[in-house]
Amino acid sequence: MTLRRLSVLWVGSLLLAGCASQQPQAPQDFSLTVLHINDHHSNLAAKQRELSWDGQQWQLESGGFARVAQQISLLREQHDNVLTLHAGDAITGSLFFTLFGSEVDAAVMNEVCFDAFTIGNHEFDKGDAGLKEFLDKLGTPACPTAKLSANVKPELGVSPLTPTTMTDSFSPYAVFQRGGNSIGVVGLTIGTKTKKSSQPDETTEFEDELVATRRAITELRSKGIEKIVLLSHIQYLRDLELIQQLPAVDVVIGGDSHTLLGDFSEFGMEPVGPYPTVVSNADGDTVCLAHAYQYSQVVGELQVQFIGDRVANCGGRPHFLLGEDIQPAEGAVTTLEPLKTALKQSGVYSFVEPDGNVQRLLDRYQDKVREFSVEVLAEVPETICSQEIDQPRRSGCADVISSGAHRLTAEAFLHAVPQADFALQNGGGVRGDIEAGEFTIGDAFNVLPFANSLVSIEISGSELKQVMEEALAYSVSDGGSKSAYPYGAGIRYRVDLSQGFGDRVSAIQVWDKATESWQPVRPRETYTVVTNSFIAGGQDGYETFYNLTERGRAKNTGIDYAKALADYAREQGTLQRPDEFATQAYQGNK
Repeated sequence: MTLRRLSVLWVGSLLLAGCASQQPQAPQDFSLTVLHINDHHSNLAAKQRELSWDGQQWQLESGGFARVAQQISLLREQHDNVLTLHAGDAITGSLFFTLFGSEVDAAVMNEVCFDAFTIGNHEFDKGDAGLKEFLDKLGTPACPTAKLSANVKPELGVSPLTPTTMTDSFSPYAVFQRGGNSIGVVGLTIGTKTKKSSQPDETTEFEDELVATRRAITELRSKGIEKIVLLSHIQYLRDLELIQQLPAVDVVIGGDSHTLLGDFSEFGMEPVGPYPTVVSNADGDTVCLAHAYQYSQVVGELQVQFIGDRVANCGGRPHFLLGEDIQPAEGAVTTLEPLKTALKQSGVYSFVEPDGNVQRLLDRYQDKVREFSVEVLAEVPETICSQEIDQPRRSGCADVISSGAHRLTAEAFLHAVPQADFALQNGGGVRGDIEAGEFTIGDAFNVLPFANSLVSIEISGSELKQVMEEALAYSVSDGGSKSAYPYGAGIRYRVDLSQGFGDRVSAIQVWDKATESWQPVRPRETYTVVTNSFIAGGQDGYETFYNLTERGRAKNTGIDYAKALADYAREQGTLQRPDEFATQAYQGNK
């Protein structure tokens, strides 16, 4: 064969090979498992819980970070291509944080080894410096957790978060390799709420969530990354709104709203929606949305099936973590097997033993927590619930306007500052139930875990009306928070959130101690309100409180708000469920 003939054959084969390489290839299937939690708020110990089933109440232990760690470990063994994510608000909310700062949260999170963590609003509760301290502890050489937020913008060279570059402490996104696929994970932090309801440095800004997310997605796509997960701390309903405005996003793992998803109705819990929630993005493509409740109680297991770079199917389930020891709330035990079988077959509950390493780590700190907590202050005959607006009603709890824990807290404030006419407490300042049994000083600091003191403010009737309207507006606004909703003692009112600003609160009355009767608030009369230092400083939308404080009409009493509750409980001896509440009538905004 001549050299020319060989050359022609060689060139021809190259052309054929080129043609073959240009033939479109069938999209490849890819399965991704996302294990996730959110809003554990330093709630690291297991809790006692009541479940309703078959007309009876049952008590059992649930959650705790040692169970979270064990459940994640078990699920990792069952699946390939796993991402383990935390959607923010890891810290503040229990004695673990009150006594040890972020140390214990970082330690147990490092035991789990999260792939990525997004910054929540409560990560800023001790300012930029407090957040940096936590982020510095989070992750190890063997477990390099990516810390994320695309819209948090500390001032370069001023904030301890950004001494030299904007990515010194965290990044807008991270890229992970799973099964030969590149997956971009974008972090997102709720902006307005963090600025108004936490303590970021004055110079730290929060970019619009939509703008920041679109930019991060564009950057990822420019690098050839088409599988995109949004690790979001902006609340469930806002996730739903944002998804419809975003291109290319495939999965959203969310937090901040403490949202329970899944079918829990058989056991007396009311979820907000299905797990996962399936919606469409701006391109019309399928998006899988999942949240995992709160307080180390639930691990989410999201199954995502891709064909090519688009989602073909969303599946999975929540794992509400339970201990094996179950007792009836009343009466003798007959048999537990039908209940245990129902729980195991529910598709939402999982019996799991605590992880030994994490439990031993917690035990080292728990001893000091117990030392602090040991003094018994009062007896509680039945659980007094903490119930905020828009939360699913829980078994054994009253409706949203009858939150006993908030009412008792306000009564404690009024007892601590008897010269005040009434007390106001924002919903988010109370972080748990007052559980049946012995109420200890540790319980008081768990129910009221933040570094707040009591502040008395001189306020006119018209200014009070303005304060209430501001709080209600913030509780329903985009970027606001239901945690602003006002609860009180010595005051009562009617609320209609379907109305506009200025018309949402009516029939405001204050208890007149002299006549022992309810009297309408008079616009020009001056009253004294006692509240916590957080909203006295204008947070959660209470701007008029801030203005009055700035004008010298406020006095910080120096009384710790949790100590006020502890002293009140000690004096009462028994804490009963309240039968009277500040909100006399309530109409939601839907």
